[in-house]
Amino acid sequence: MKDTEYRMENAEYRPQVSGLLFFIILLLLPGCGDAGEATIAVKNIHLWPFPPDGRRIPAPRCVTVSGSGEVVVLDTGGRVLVYDGEGTLKRQWRMPESEIGQPEGACVLKDGRIAVADTHYHRVVFFHADGRIAGQLGKYGKGPGEFIYPVTLTQDEDENIYVAEYGSNDRVQKFARDGSFLLSFGSFGTGPGEFQRPSGIVWHDGRVFVADAINNRIQVFSDSGKFIGILGSEQKPLTLHFPYDIALGPEGALYVVEYGAGRVSKVSLQGSLLGRYGNSGTGLGQFRTPWGIGVDSKARVLVADTGNRRIVELTQ
Repeated sequence: MKDTEYRMENAEYRPQVSGLLFFIILLLLPGCGDAGEATIAVKNIHLWPFPPDGRRIPAPRCVTVSGSGEVVVLDTGGRVLVYDGEGTLKRQWRMPESEIGQPEGACVLKDGRIAVADTHYHRVVFFHADGRIAGQLGKYGKGPGEFIYPVTLTQDEDENIYVAEYGSNDRVQKFARDGSFLLSFGSFGTGPGEFQRPSGIVWHDGRVFVADAINNRIQVFSDSGKFIGILGSEQKPLTLHFPYDIALGPEGALYVVEYGAGRVSKVSLQGSLLGRYGNSGTGLGQFRTPWGIGVDSKARVLVADTGNRRIVELTQ
């Protein structure tokens, strides 16, 4: 293993690049935005320490930010990791089961519980903030309240929960706070309102934005399940390459992490591209198969850089 690769994976390694040196590096990095495209203005990069699990270092898959500023991370070791806003690991615990696969999505609910899309066990598991199990929702199946590979979830202002799944269901289900089924929308396919692996979801102001990964687009629905449209326009289509997750920033912009392109795209709620950052690789300013994204109240962007086994913080 190269020395630079070792340092990236070492749990104590947390470099910061800033000022003139950062911008020199930025100019040398290929693919931080295609010709003619705006670039997200990143001032600093932090690599958060990622704890080993025995003799190995798992890879982060999901990163989400709570209303209080705590950051919840899921990894390929079946762990739930909770950091403070500065990247210090505060507590961790394991999923109840992880032998056949690890969870892929999490959401910190308004009441403080952490909801985890336990993907390969076809359920949602709810935890108290200290890691005690608070309950679960769903089982394998195609009916209301049943799941096949639930992969991401979010909550609206009325505390309703939206869960997206793939694996032939390819839909979004909506539940009340108590877990009762309300409605579902979407099905497998490539047409408007259809999905192929809906991998990221955000609710904002009565609308649900879904990262439709294999169809390379962001679809928009009302929170009653009515299809509204696809972000972008015929004149300026929004080009994405396997968008795996989506997050809402405090300024009202959407941040999309692209698994296939190794980059972050910043998009307006109307679908205009505001900027891009990164490309595929292992260096600073690069990502390898990034899986998840979160944005905090200061518009700091946190990326689960899965292929590089690290969490990357981008300060704008």
